[in-house]
Amino acid sequence: MKTGTGRCPSCDEPISEGTLVHRCSVRGDMTILDDRFGAPNLKPDLLGETVAYQGNVLLQANDSGSSLPDEFDDGFPAVDDLIDQTLGQYKLESVVGHGSMGRVYRAEHLGLARSCAIKVMNPGLVAKQPQIRERFWAEARAVANLLHPHVVTIHNLGSDRGYHFIEMEYVAGGLSLSESLIREGPFDSVRASTLVRQVVLALGAAHQSGMVHRDVKPSNVLLTAAGDAKLADFGLVRRISELERAGVPVAGTPTYMAPELFAGIPASHRSDIYAVGVMYYYLISARLPFVSDQMGELISLHRFGRVPDVRSIIPTVSDHVLEILKRCLAKHPDDRYQSAEDLADDLQIAVYNLRETEALVRESVEGLHCFIQGGRDNYRILFELPNDRLQEVYLEVSQGDQGQRILSVFSVCGPGDPKHYEFALKLNDKLTYGSLSIRNVNGQPMFVMTRAFARDLVCAADVRAALLEIARRADHVEMQLTNADLY
Repeated sequence: MKTGTGRCPSCDEPISEGTLVHRCSVRGDMTILDDRFGAPNLKPDLLGETVAYQGNVLLQANDSGSSLPDEFDDGFPAVDDLIDQTLGQYKLESVVGHGSMGRVYRAEHLGLARSCAIKVMNPGLVAKQPQIRERFWAEARAVANLLHPHVVTIHNLGSDRGYHFIEMEYVAGGLSLSESLIREGPFDSVRASTLVRQVVLALGAAHQSGMVHRDVKPSNVLLTAAGDAKLADFGLVRRISELERAGVPVAGTPTYMAPELFAGIPASHRSDIYAVGVMYYYLISARLPFVSDQMGELISLHRFGRVPDVRSIIPTVSDHVLEILKRCLAKHPDDRYQSAEDLADDLQIAVYNLRETEALVRESVEGLHCFIQGGRDNYRILFELPNDRLQEVYLEVSQGDQGQRILSVFSVCGPGDPKHYEFALKLNDKLTYGSLSIRNVNGQPMFVMTRAFARDLVCAADVRAALLEIARRADHVEMQLTNADLY
């Protein structure tokens, strides 16, 4: 048997060719290497944790499960000598997370007077394995240029007093998706779809930069105070070009890992998408699609098992969400979404489809001076216009010829008197927005200014623009037709 064909990403020790599992001297646990191992007495509690490069997983301060040997005592002094102290240009205030690679502190950047998060590497780990420092900083270098609203930003890295650290964006609130679900229960489909889409947008940015995350899961997504998602913990991130070379061990969290990874196929953007599918399923149902306390059985489920019908848990899940889950969790990578952008587009459609019309209307008019009447799929909105004029705009949802839902925004301009037909045709020819047509309103034919949208594809910003433009233009046409302000 040849030796030195691979190296453990945590302890950097050689791994012999044909080895089924490797016990890491740094983490004190086993690393899965390929699909030949079956179920060789792996610890059940590892199945929900990151394996291979577990060190960069950030646990909350009240979590347990650090994989460092006991004699390290997590590498820091028993009494933390960094709290309320200065490290470089940062004053460290409190511990907000910890893991086997180190601790995360809330801190203040003294020069800029801003809050930040400082991830300090475990000094005991550095003393035992000095080369780990470069692996710790690799996360910072990989993500430093990935500037995206849904990625936790890396600002700086440095060393001081023998400590090595990364400065990161501080996420106020800071609850992970997994913690939020534990507190609140399953997410409704709109919230789950919105948050998963934000994660997918972050992944899309990483993929376009040539990176694969390899450890997408709810505990690696933080929620801001406004409730938006921030993808964190790029500790397993690898360049696609690096993954295409031999010798990179499989890594990730087994309950979220794509089937092909267990067969030795390198991680790709499509394996990230599979992990997104598992997370989506979990957020909606509060259950994982595949669970087992035996590694061999879990791998078999991922590779060959049928995905349980999420409707057996949450009967109200829509057909569209069901189809997204099906594609994300497809066994073969070619049957999944081929890009994060395509998945994000489908998730956006799902959000629009699931959203109640009232929520769409209220978001569309937020901050405007108007009065709303109606409910369900029919609304009347009264706008204040210049020169003390008022204009009524209607919003209705109806069924199209092909079964699709149509959202119409329209405003009455005047009676549909045949003597105005020629004028209306000439005016229509000049219009650059909306159109004039005849519509039956309260039993009477009326000229209306109209704009129509596909209900399940339209966003609030487009509806808002239509409401304002239709109100303004319809009022102008009404003045020319009637020289009055009746509608």
